[in-house]
Amino acid sequence: MTESEINTILDKIRMEVRTKTGKNIDDFKAAFLERRIRYRMEINGIVNFDEYLKLLSTNLEEANNLYLAFSINVTQFFRDPHVWEKLEKEIIPNLINKSKVHTVYVWSCGCATGEEPYSVSITLNEALKSRDVKYEIFANDINLDAISRAKKGIYRDANLANINTERRVKYFQKLEYDQYQIKSNISNQIKYENIDMMRIAEKKFHMIFCRNVLIYYDKQRYMEIFKKFADSLTENGILILGQNESMFGTIGNKLFSTLYPKERIYQKREE
Repeated sequence: MTESEINTILDKIRMEVRTKTGKNIDDFKAAFLERRIRYRMEINGIVNFDEYLKLLSTNLEEANNLYLAFSINVTQFFRDPHVWEKLEKEIIPNLINKSKVHTVYVWSCGCATGEEPYSVSITLNEALKSRDVKYEIFANDINLDAISRAKKGIYRDANLANINTERRVKYFQKLEYDQYQIKSNISNQIKYENIDMMRIAEKKFHMIFCRNVLIYYDKQRYMEIFKKFADSLTENGILILGQNESMFGTIGNKLFSTLYPKERIYQKREE
């Protein structure tokens, strides 16, 4: 198929998903969209785009499965350790000292199976242990199965590669079959919700984690997303992106200043 023909069929598939599920996949990059569609085609034993479109038009379950295929579940505990070190030693202490807050509110956007919000909870637990400061974490993802797994907080030994022995003993309960479950003092600080990030009710957070999510969106969507983050942050609030992401031109730089470029840590500009 020509590029024009592929774009036409992608538009039809976007429309079919929107009609069937009421959910929007317009903002994902075309190349990513095509990869996810081909992935679902392979699962269904279909090699032709037109055949897959016919399946979508008659099968609500497949329309939902395609939508869920856009949820990014590749994650790990304490991904990019230097970022977490910067947070614990500089960002969080500075936030507490300057803002004089009694409760730190954090949003983990696109939380997948929970490794990131649990990493945040452990980091805050350790950074705030000598201070009279509480914390609450809100975590969301569009994939209900991922959210269910996150709530259970059960992981295999291989998932804990970035967690040292001391933290394993302190924050995880050893289960059978080489499994570990996060302890309640860490999990109870997190509220999980199965919802798209743009539909989250307005609330003010001191920090937002949105790591390795934006790379799958079209750049035309960035301004809307960054505006959502800016509106959801407190004055001088912190935004943490993934290592392959950054502010794009004047879109993000208008709303955020760069604190630590290597770690992709940004701060909301004063209004």
